[in-house]
Amino acid sequence: MDDIYKLYEQKFSKSKALYEKAKSLFPNGICHDIRSYPPFPVVTDRCEDIYMYDTNGNRLLDLWMGHFALLLGHGSITQNAGAERGLEAGIHHGTLNTMQIEFAETLKSAVPELELMRLCTSGTEATMYVTRVARAFTRRDVIVKVEGGWHGGNSVLSNGVVPPFVKRENAPEGLKTVSVPYNNTERTLDILNEYKDDTAAIILEPMLGAGGGILADEEYLKAIRQFCDETGTLLIFDEVVTGFRFRYGSIWPLLGVQPDLFTFGKATAGGMHVGIYGGRRDVMETISKQKLFAGGGTYSGNPLSMAVGIQTLNKLKTMDYNSLNIAGDGIRQFLESKVQNLKVPAAATGYGSYFCLHFLTDRPETVTPAILMSSSDKDMENLFKAAMLVNNVFTVHSGGALSFMHMKSSTIDTIKQAYIKTFEMLEI
Repeated sequence: MDDIYKLYEQKFSKSKALYEKAKSLFPNGICHDIRSYPPFPVVTDRCEDIYMYDTNGNRLLDLWMGHFALLLGHGSITQNAGAERGLEAGIHHGTLNTMQIEFAETLKSAVPELELMRLCTSGTEATMYVTRVARAFTRRDVIVKVEGGWHGGNSVLSNGVVPPFVKRENAPEGLKTVSVPYNNTERTLDILNEYKDDTAAIILEPMLGAGGGILADEEYLKAIRQFCDETGTLLIFDEVVTGFRFRYGSIWPLLGVQPDLFTFGKATAGGMHVGIYGGRRDVMETISKQKLFAGGGTYSGNPLSMAVGIQTLNKLKTMDYNSLNIAGDGIRQFLESKVQNLKVPAAATGYGSYFCLHFLTDRPETVTPAILMSSSDKDMENLFKAAMLVNNVFTVHSGGALSFMHMKSSTIDTIKQAYIKTFEMLEI
């Protein structure tokens, strides 16, 4: 461990000095908790294509890609063309603008179920507003989420994220948030039936991101859909991660269960700040009928984000998602084969172009968010990340997500070789 961290400190010496300066400016030296890791985070100077360049001049192959948002790469021709159009338009109007309408029309053509939508600037805002609309429409107070589900930092949904999962907790304004076990149909239905007269909505990620890279079981989703239909509860898919990641549009056609409402973000605007929520017309019309405060934000629908978003969506429509998912499946299968021979307990998860590697304190019989998160070996995970960076690959959750720019066979080989070298360095 000491040898790896020593190599890390030598390779990223300027980052260490800048991190000390950052700690005098920001609590813990960062502005997003996931960006801090021992012994100190790499400080980047610029990013291009699939690479980030740090302040020591190291070129690092990026598997994080701007929180998985950059399916077309850093500084792509598409992104730059949109940014140029947005700059020419004036960046920020503070009004309903032509590009906002064009972006929404383009998005709706990809997701026709977005009968009405609202734009904001982050996934946190989108999930906050969509649950507010759901409560107003149903005139119920309880929001149900899954254990390990991350829906941003808003107060209503930021519990039940890490073990020990909180089952019931009073949210602001006396509202309740209840968490249920992911992919455990029997236990989930038991809890839902306890609140069947009070539940406004069930919100879930069709594939848990921070919760472990686990896809929702089709039967689990069908059981929740049936509960919602029978009780008048709304089903919300939080697709800030999954939207446009595995296909052009929502993931729901791949899973066979359609929600009532959606949230999107990240990939829809090519790395620009955006959040979207919407769905059924009758539900979204609650905003008008009840004069509901469910959309603010000075920068909502700003021309710069909209212009990049328009260019991004139009380009993504032409891309080969099948090949992208096959490439990601290949890396995950490679990791699964390696996990079998490691000296330490580990598991590989993910779906399509998204993959995670988990280091654990015990070997699990089954892989669930609760098991992955409660038995996570954080020391090994941190050491692994540092070793991967020494080997010039930047990972999150010891894995990442491929962009369309990662699909060269030489790039895939580089990723696999970095994993092999890191396993050898750690002697696991």
